[in-house]
Amino acid sequence: MSGYQDRLQGTDRLLRIRRIRKAVFAGLLALTIVLIFARLEGEGASLKPLFLPVNGILEVALIMGLTTSIVGLFLRNLELRNVLRDNQRFLMAKSSMTRALRTAAFAIGLAVALLLAITPSLAATLLSDPPQVVSLLPNSREVVTFTSPDPLGLTFVTYAAVSVTNGSVSVSVMRDNVTVAAPKVLTSTQRAVLDIEPSMWADHATWSLVFRNMQNASTFLTFVLQKGIVPTLFSTVPFLVFLYGAVQIGWWVVLRPIRERTKVTSLRSAAEIDSGERLYDPSAPIPDAPTLAREDRMTSSFVDPPPPIPSAPPPPPRPAPVMRTPKAEPPRPAPRAPVREPETADSLVRKAEALVATGTYEAALTGFEEALRLDPAYVPALRGRATCEERLNQRSDAVETHRRILANDRRNVDSLRAIARLQMADRHWRECLEAVEDLLRVRPNEAAALEMKGDALSNLGRRPEALAAYEAAAAVDPDDENLRQKIEEVRVDVPGLLSRALIASATGNYAKALSLFDEILEVEPSNVNALIGKAVAYRRKGKPQEALNCLDLVLGVQPGNASALLNRGNILLEQGDAEAALESFERLTQLYPNDEEAWTAQGDVLLRLGRDDDAHQALTEALRLSPGDEGIQRRLLDVKAAKVDSSEILLELIEVKGVGRARAKALIDAGFKDPESARRWRTFDDPSKFLSSAVPSTPSHEGVSD
Repeated sequence: MSGYQDRLQGTDRLLRIRRIRKAVFAGLLALTIVLIFARLEGEGASLKPLFLPVNGILEVALIMGLTTSIVGLFLRNLELRNVLRDNQRFLMAKSSMTRALRTAAFAIGLAVALLLAITPSLAATLLSDPPQVVSLLPNSREVVTFTSPDPLGLTFVTYAAVSVTNGSVSVSVMRDNVTVAAPKVLTSTQRAVLDIEPSMWADHATWSLVFRNMQNASTFLTFVLQKGIVPTLFSTVPFLVFLYGAVQIGWWVVLRPIRERTKVTSLRSAAEIDSGERLYDPSAPIPDAPTLAREDRMTSSFVDPPPPIPSAPPPPPRPAPVMRTPKAEPPRPAPRAPVREPETADSLVRKAEALVATGTYEAALTGFEEALRLDPAYVPALRGRATCEERLNQRSDAVETHRRILANDRRNVDSLRAIARLQMADRHWRECLEAVEDLLRVRPNEAAALEMKGDALSNLGRRPEALAAYEAAAAVDPDDENLRQKIEEVRVDVPGLLSRALIASATGNYAKALSLFDEILEVEPSNVNALIGKAVAYRRKGKPQEALNCLDLVLGVQPGNASALLNRGNILLEQGDAEAALESFERLTQLYPNDEEAWTAQGDVLLRLGRDDDAHQALTEALRLSPGDEGIQRRLLDVKAAKVDSSEILLELIEVKGVGRARAKALIDAGFKDPESARRWRTFDDPSKFLSSAVPSTPSHEGVSD
């Protein structure tokens, strides 16, 4: 029943986390013991003679303690997330913060003490041996033996300082009965310093100082074994202790928002209990009935029991009771409604994550925003909001949300990677490059980030840098075929090929130009400049349909490309499709209203279509943008003159007998200049023959620009 009750109360997950915590800590302890044994074996530890280097034990223990502290912080945070009540969460966070703060203060204080410059010299002075005096008989030999380092590996002999009072003495140093320094002869008042292990000991060894008297007289010498403390005790160990203290401070920083967030709810719960709320305790004993209490009273065995109570006579019959109206019972107090705990940012995030799992991203986004209203810096809520915005195709909002995450955690790899990916999807190459650079500062050897950097640089036209980025990515992931293809593509000199192709097209070598354009398009199928150049080459070669196909590809990539629209309109005008050409020029003037060439081309097409008023407006706008253009001025004068001449001839032709307004306009369009030519038209048996012999006077505007 206990397991079923735990599941009902929601505490089974918490118990499971605590079991996992115990198992993880036990595994880390076992791993620590194994690593300590391996370290001792690597440093030559032994029991006989006793040699157990403490520095190896301290380093392994501190490293594993640091790891255990980080894992413990993760598991404690997991426990806090699965605790059902805020008062429990508050007490757990408070106790952990107090313990972490005390541990951090002790660790940082110890690290500072070990890092002080006076500490190694003071320790070496305290542990060094006092001077020793050796008396040598004439021509005698004396050997002084010592071990280095000490059995605990804390101190080792660095130098041996020898001084002779009188006579002449030869001094040599031996390690495990092997001479390591040539004998040195010292005379009276001379002093020598012999190297034993200046920097640090390598293995546990037995050392000997061999003194030999070189004269026939007795002599005395004095030697001092100068010792040093193991260097890692004042470099590696304080660094690890300082890191351990920093991790404990990290505990305090991470748990403080949880403590502050649950403090109010915890105090409210305590106030309600103190104000008189009764709590049911199933383990409390049930008090006995009053009759049982009387039976439990003790009686003295020396007193006679009381006489039996005589039976009372039967009571007389009672009269029938008179029915009375029962008194109204006072109203019972309404049962107290259970107090619901307020929603927290963590509970709202868990509900929103469940909605994300079902695919209801809009409702999940609302839940994450509600959690952020309670705690604007809650990273899980920000991460979930960014995920929903990406799924809902709200890329700009997702980028801003990821930037809020980075404001709290500058090294958040997921957010850095997401910003780069979103900027690449929107073809914002400069912003993408900045985001990838930030990502590579955290993950310098990530192949995907290097590839994105190469893509951004390639689209920005910085091809040598893009090649370097692709090659760096290929060095990390040599099996990626896509990277190899990109390297081959970026090695092609696209600007050089484009320059050669344009020169070939301008000089009339269209076959070579088209071949060079095709080489560029094989590497970059969406290269707009190559497609426009290829269209111009096709047009000059007399293949307008192929040119239009190339320009349609350009407009598919860039619908507002000015060069493509202008060339497309000119080609359509050459083919006689003035309506389609006018459509291209009108779109061009809408997109680029300050382009006088577009207005001029539109005016020419309108003249072709006989829309003189519209042509006049278009040419006027072109002249406003380019006041000194003589060609535009000449076109405007022609349009004005044609309008004046046509109106005068129209009135004269209407007066001719048999010519109405419609026929007069048709005659003007056919090229008749005066009423006399209209009278001659009536003398023809077949007027259509005369109309075919008339010479049109409407100017022709070719003006096709590449």
